[in-house]
Amino acid sequence: MKILLTFFCITILSTQCVSNKLDKQSKNDNRKVAMIYKYYTRGFYREHHVQQNKVKTFLDYAKIKFTTREVVPIDWAKALDLLNKIDFKEFENLEAPSNDRHTDQVQHGELTIKINTSTFRSRSFDHGNPPDQIKALVSHLLYMSEGDAIQK
Repeated sequence: MKILLTFFCITILSTQCVSNKLDKQSKNDNRKVAMIYKYYTRGFYREHHVQQNKVKTFLDYAKIKFTTREVVPIDWAKALDLLNKIDFKEFENLEAPSNDRHTDQVQHGELTIKINTSTFRSRSFDHGNPPDQIKALVSHLLYMSEGDAIQK
């Protein structure tokens, strides 16, 4: 009798866990996500808009010149995985590890995340040296946009 009761409890619990996982996955599938990474300095501007199906890169401040690329589904899945690891309560208060951008040694970098109607904007940081919490995501977005970023 104890074995039967134990087996019944395990079956119920595992079914509930699978159900919760499917609910969470369907919520993630229904959200509209856009990630915008821009880096700029005097006379130079790049802005990458990464969405599920395409990457649009603006090449100038006026946003007249641009290029587009298709997004590989595996890359998008990895970007969402990296995005899910970010604490959005702390996102807008992340401190840059260096300040070379203030003396024009490197370009300013900024990351903006749009999820449905919510927008999260990071503080400015040195392009190539983002805060550790978003470093992997920024590197992956550059890889998806430019194809030549170093992935770690």
